[in-house]
Formats: sequence, structure tokens, C-alpha cells
Amino acid sequence: MQRISDKPIIVPERDAGKRLDAFLSAYLKREKGDATPSRAKVREAIEAGAALVNGDIERNPSKHLTRGDTVSFDMPEARTELLPNPDVPIDIIFESDELLVIDKPAGIATHPTSPEETDTVASWVVAHAPEVIHIGEDPLRPGIVHRLDRNTTGILVIAKSVAAFDELKRIFSDRFAEKRYLAIVLGHAPEEPGEIRLPIAPQTGTLKRQAILPGKDVPEDAREALSHYRVKRRFVEHDLLEVSPKTGRTHQIRVHLAAIGCPVLGDRLYGGRRMNRDGVPARQMLHAGHLAFPWEGKTLTFEAPLPPDFTKTLSMLDEV
Repeated sequence: MQRISDKPIIVPERDAGKRLDAFLSAYLKREKGDATPSRAKVREAIEAGAALVNGDIERNPSKHLTRGDTVSFDMPEARTELLPNPDVPIDIIFESDELLVIDKPAGIATHPTSPEETDTVASWVVAHAPEVIHIGEDPLRPGIVHRLDRNTTGILVIAKSVAAFDELKRIFSDRFAEKRYLAIVLGHAPEEPGEIRLPIAPQTGTLKRQAILPGKDVPEDAREALSHYRVKRRFVEHDLLEVSPKTGRTHQIRVHLAAIGCPVLGDRLYGGRRMNRDGVPARQMLHAGHLAFPWEGKTLTFEAPLPPDFTKTLSMLDEV
């Protein structure tokens, strides 16, 4: 069993009324990031007696919490052996003894949330390069130092050695990597070029993030986030933007563009009801097309071509 906190967690005012399973899932998400059990797994553990509320075992996942309740939770240890899957459709852009650079397609997660999930980049990596399986800090993310959302396409770099992992981690942490994305957005960017400097915080109990607008209270779990953009093409109802995130927050580009009124086309999580109209693509039109970073005294630069559904969507937009 793995205790998620050394001390009981005290339910804050903002979480009053929340279900026990939703509260614990959100807490785990904040503490462990994406490598956390699913809400269904948390629910199963609660039903098995893994949760205490105010010192008593609570087996009802839907129990509503009140402010000041104390919650303890021992999550059963999950199997962490990652299963290889050579059949994930991945194109290799570059490979050496230390680095593997790939072009990730849409619909493929970067890494799993449990070892049983194998349709991911991580499972393909350990099938393609088995030596990578023990590299890194998380057995479900071997060699992976950055990620793309499931329905975002483009460039990912993976470390094939411990030294490469440490160096890539430093490069991304110190913001020495140059990342450029292309995004088709609904609406028109208010400035050109523009800067979006808004902190991002998780929305408790959900997968969503929120941008904290000027004048609003900044939650304790908010993190600074900065994105630059420029307009590549204007259309009647859309823009094609090139976006350079200077920080690496979860969903950063999607959250920032939605915050300035230009959600990524096809992004149903942040785009609202406008994304349910006929003709809107099935996924967000966001592509990591350019990555450059210093390596062994020179700069490595990689490009990934636009995927067919992105170019098709562009061809169907009305020019200004």
C-alpha cells in the first residue's frame, strides 16, 4: 500500500461538497501529475476500505465531504512493469545512441496512466529500444522528459541513456529548448505578434486547467505560464497561429488561446459549444512542428510535416 500523504488531508473550503473519489483523484493528480491512478481505480480502492474520513473507514466513493474533514488514503501499489507494443504507428525523425526523435500521430497518448494501457508512445519506445525501460524517474514514462496531449501531433524527443535523460531534463527545465506549434484557432488573435502571460491552475476534480486572468485571485497551486504567438494566415473566421510556449504547463497552449478568445479549433475541452458545430474537426488542430535545442556544442533542429487532417482543415477554410 502507498500512503498518499504522511498526514491526513484537511478538506479546504473550495472542495466542500465534493465527492470523496473526485477529491482524492484531484489530489493525486496535483501530487503525482499524469502518472496517477484513474478515478475508477481510486473508486475501487475506496470500496475496498483504503480511505478514512475523520478517522473512520469510508467505503462510499460518492460521500460528499465538508470543510475541515480529514481524509487519509492508502492506494494499493500498482504493477509498474510497462508492456511493450511494437504496433503503435510511430514515425522516427532521428535516432542515435542517446536520442530518439519521433513524430507522434493524433489519438496516441505519450504515456499510460496504468501499465495495462499499451497504445502509447511509451509502450512503443520500450518495444523499439528495450534498454530505455529503466531510464528516468517514472517507470510509466521511460526516457520521456516532455509530452504532447493525446490529440496533439508532432515532435517528441526521448532519451536513450541516463546521461541523455539528465541533460534533456536540464535543457527543458532551463527553457533552452525552442518549441514552435501551429494552431488553427476559432476567432482572431487580438495582437500580432502577441504575448500571453497568465498563470495556469488545475480545476479541482477535473482534467481541465484554467488561466488566471488579471485582477483575479491566484490559487496556491497556480504556476506561471508564458506563450508567444504570431499570425501566419488570416481566414474569415479563423487564424493560423505559430505559438511558442516558453513554459511547459499541462494544456498550456490550449488554455492560453482559449483565454484570449481564440480556442484551438476542435478543442472540445476548452472551446465550448462552438466546437459542436458541423464541420469542426474531431480533434484539436494543434501540431508541434519545430523543436531545437543545444546538444554537444551544436544546435539540433527537427521539423515534422503537418498531418493530413490538419492540411485538409486548412484547405476548407475561407480566405479573407
